[in-house]
Amino acid sequence: MASSVRVRAYSSSANLGPGFDAVALAHTAFYDEVEARLEPGSGNVYVETVYGPHASGAGGAETAAEAVRALLRLAGRRLEGEDIVLRVYKGVPPGLGLGSSGASAAAAARAASLLLGLDVGDSVLVEAAGHGEAAAAGSPHFDNVAASLLGGLAVVARDREGRVVARRLWLDAWLVLYIPRVQPFASPKTRLMREVLPRSVELDRAVRNWSRLAMLVASAALGDLRVLGEMMMGDEIVEPARQRYIPCYNEVRSAALAAGALGVAVSGAGPSMVALVSGEEDAKRVAEALLTRCGCCEPEMVKIARTAPGAERV
Repeated sequence: MASSVRVRAYSSSANLGPGFDAVALAHTAFYDEVEARLEPGSGNVYVETVYGPHASGAGGAETAAEAVRALLRLAGRRLEGEDIVLRVYKGVPPGLGLGSSGASAAAAARAASLLLGLDVGDSVLVEAAGHGEAAAAGSPHFDNVAASLLGGLAVVARDREGRVVARRLWLDAWLVLYIPRVQPFASPKTRLMREVLPRSVELDRAVRNWSRLAMLVASAALGDLRVLGEMMMGDEIVEPARQRYIPCYNEVRSAALAAGALGVAVSGAGPSMVALVSGEEDAKRVAEALLTRCGCCEPEMVKIARTAPGAERV
């Protein structure tokens, strides 16, 4: 059993169009790191310090501590005469739909598992990290944490007993992230963006969304980026309800597609958007178009990224 472990977990984009709360893609745009160490104590888990470029918006990184507490509960492990002390590096900007709280929770869960030598599966780690993210989002969400933990394209579901099941498909892809400059939301952003969603949906619309999600996952498994991009554009339920809250939604989508993007979608709850492209040169061309042809609003940044690996020791 190690006395100190440091783990890096990358940012992610959830939903990818029709995959609401079911899929997310890890990418190399940003990352968080969590260092976990054991010290003499009384069985507590706490964050000692939060640092990095986005430390001020991390709210004390309680997501990391709660993920570790959830992991201990799920693993049936008690700390006897020891504390787990966390140091959190916040490199994923919060509130932009890039899985910031999920990255912290994922890194913390993996770090604690390695620190204590816990023999638990990926789905248990995902469930623990999802409950950790609830400290920021108000309720557990497993898509972003699954991507940050497992890497690639993560797919999550609950079985008939309510247990979380998570699987990863490796997808070698280039992405372009459009991150707008926005004013802070008057209420918690994730909660607001869930409140605007419809509470009932016609069966035919739901069936079209389900079929597109199934085809999106199948295309990822086959490495068919063209069809995957088409499926990203096919959401009829969540993205239409949220698009009015996304700065320059139509302009970003049109500019990226005109420059060669295979598909464009809101990244998680937004306001960032993610474009799927077929290679590095296409990524550069799409990024340039988003910087120069979206005159309706100035972006905070445009980032080129690739599919990221899962949370790993550094």
